[in-house]
Amino acid sequence: MADLPSRDDAINPAEAPAAPAGWRRALRFGLGLALGGAAIWVVVTASGGISDALDALRQVDWWWLLPAALFEGLAYFLSGLRLRRLAGPAAVSSAAATGIELVVNGLGLLTPASPAEGLAFGASELSRRGLDRRRIGLTLGFSQWFSLRVFLLVNALNLVWILATRDFPVDSTWPLIAAPLILGALAVTAFLASRPSTMERLAVVIGAARFWKPRPDRDERRAIGARFHADAMEMVGPPRRRVVLMGLSVGSMLADIACLYFALTAAHAHVGFDIALLAAGAAAASALIPLLPGGLGVVEAIIPAVVHWYGPPVSAAFAGAVVYRALGTFLPAAAGAVAIVALRAGHRTPSPAAPPPP
Repeated sequence: MADLPSRDDAINPAEAPAAPAGWRRALRFGLGLALGGAAIWVVVTASGGISDALDALRQVDWWWLLPAALFEGLAYFLSGLRLRRLAGPAAVSSAAATGIELVVNGLGLLTPASPAEGLAFGASELSRRGLDRRRIGLTLGFSQWFSLRVFLLVNALNLVWILATRDFPVDSTWPLIAAPLILGALAVTAFLASRPSTMERLAVVIGAARFWKPRPDRDERRAIGARFHADAMEMVGPPRRRVVLMGLSVGSMLADIACLYFALTAAHAHVGFDIALLAAGAAAASALIPLLPGGLGVVEAIIPAVVHWYGPPVSAAFAGAVVYRALGTFLPAAAGAVAIVALRAGHRTPSPAAPPPP
């Protein structure tokens, strides 16, 4: 599931928290697997039992998986191009940026302390390529920033479209309120983020809240906020550059939705692209549930529930969700594991040159 927001988007990637203690990590992972397994059991039961679910998987038209896999690869390539533009083309190649994305948003999605491990590796690789700590934090932070904003924007617009043209699975009152609020909040925050005074005031507030360590005076905190805003604006560049970054983010997200659309088509769960987008949005929201790496189990239950509302059998929708998870989650995670080796092997930090003889 490329380019989807994680539950820890607010973390400074350059200062990713350490993973929890071993026993707590194991407990968290075990509880997550139990919850995910229970969710899968519910949807398999609703689809008619294990035999019906297996029959639906056997009836998958595997030819449709080729475009699904190609679109998932395109999703990571586009997000890699976004990362490269943020980090600087001279620092990271397109292949390396795509590999870092596969680790951060592919393999990192399934790690017990997700997304800390993936972010830590991404920060390490960018550091090995000469970026300083501040640039690394801004690069990975803005990558998540654009991903989150595009996710909210596209899903809010799609929600408005579905409410206007189709039946909705639940009471439409709250979605009718939420969609305009999300669109308005995106517009307001974009305006505020472009103003230096916003970051200056935020730096003053954050600095005042850090009571456990010596605090700079108010003017110094304002200066820190102003410098941060200047660095951020230099990175995202003029409006034209920001449009390109948004375009890459939209393309990455829609390519991932296309993977789901073709996976559902392969499983004979035929729905429109807008329904695939609705199902993916609901699944991404469910993936924010703690204890579940990548929303395992719950995503496989949410997608069939949404798709089934619009006609296809639960068994076919479940088969499509399983195929999508294989292509959109587990295949990128495997590619991310390979990318770790390739990135480390392909970029060796040269040793310092020996001093000239006296």
